[in-house]
Amino acid sequence: MFDFHLHLARLPQPMMLARALQKKGLCFNAIACEPAEWEVLQKMDSSLFEGSTRNYGIHPMTIADVTEADWERLESLLDNYPDANVGECGLDKRYDGYAEGGLQEQAFRRQVELARNLHRDLHIHCVGDYGRIIKILEECGYPGKKSNIKSRQRAPKVHVTFHRFGGDISIVKAAQELNPIFSLHLDSFHKKSTLAAIPQIPAEQIRFETDADETFCSANLLKNESVDKIAKALIEQLKETEQLVR
Repeated sequence: MFDFHLHLARLPQPMMLARALQKKGLCFNAIACEPAEWEVLQKMDSSLFEGSTRNYGIHPMTIADVTEADWERLESLLDNYPDANVGECGLDKRYDGYAEGGLQEQAFRRQVELARNLHRDLHIHCVGDYGRIIKILEECGYPGKKSNIKSRQRAPKVHVTFHRFGGDISIVKAAQELNPIFSLHLDSFHKKSTLAAIPQIPAEQIRFETDADETFCSANLLKNESVDKIAKALIEQLKETEQLVR
């Protein structure tokens, strides 16, 4: 099994949890979307990520607190870890800077260009206008082509992942030129337009995620439970989500 979007750094005892997930056969995309989370993943032994990936980015809710030194550190992290991907990043109408040309868009474009230049997968967060996200990706020339020595060691194609997908069929169609992956969460099945779009997504473009962070533990009464119980709960949610497609 594979959890395509997991906030490992924000869950209890991340190192022990990663090992518990390994033992249960669950690989994952560990998403770190602010500097404090990058630090947690960096301290973890690479053996904990066998079959899994680390992803570094800046979430729209944290952009206002990010410094230029943080941007430099993000670029250095991605440059030094050729197997790491970019994200999550994107746009969110619930936070300041969402307006066109605003702080969120500036930060998103910067990360899209970074992913393009390094030839990395990109994990997209969108609460708002999916059409605007696709337009920015196209304007930035993502995914682009391999451009440096390190990238030649990677697969020839990179993917745009629409995390916790909540768009409609028009977005599925518009994204086809971007080599997309649509990562489905239980919430993806709550919106009528998304529910109608899911059967139209090519099977090879569908993945599943928990998007689990500290709120997952709170909602499932797991705050004081063992990492083994948390791992089981993650697997159960993934299975439940997959079953909705079948």
